[in-house]
Amino acid sequence: MSDVLFIELTQESTGSPVSFKEDGGRFDESQTIKLLVDTKYIVTLTCKEELKSPDMLLNGQAIFMDTKPAPPDGDPNLKVYEGRFSTEEVGKTKKDNRDVIALQIPLNLSLMVALQCKYYTAKKKKSADWGETLKNVVVNYKIEDGIEGRKAVVSTIRCRKVMPR
Repeated sequence: MSDVLFIELTQESTGSPVSFKEDGGRFDESQTIKLLVDTKYIVTLTCKEELKSPDMLLNGQAIFMDTKPAPPDGDPNLKVYEGRFSTEEVGKTKKDNRDVIALQIPLNLSLMVALQCKYYTAKKKKSADWGETLKNVVVNYKIEDGIEGRKAVVSTIRCRKVMPR
């Protein structure tokens, strides 16, 4: 049985969603999320499971995840969590390279999610904004039994774009 988790990323100062682009097969993943260095972001998780801890790890840093109400037009069984993180200590990504945002999400079993990204400086803001506007990242995962016990395993990760009105 597969479950799903949604991840949204927005700039804290503007409330604007981040952008992403299709990279094809040049890198480990086919889609890259675009972020600015020295910027504060809001990460929103939406899932059916409750978090077992209020802290999620993002690149090893604890992010406090505050519980938010489910959207009025959505599934009342969904749980929504919001946290903040900063890219102040992050350097820009070198040309023709990609970085990873590593999330450790404390569901019933800890779920590790690696999102491919590229960090841009403020001088390259136009490049960071170019591409599709990210609605959310859809993470499909399942629980597997193995030699070391049960674990949550990501099956697919896909960026969804904001659809024009």
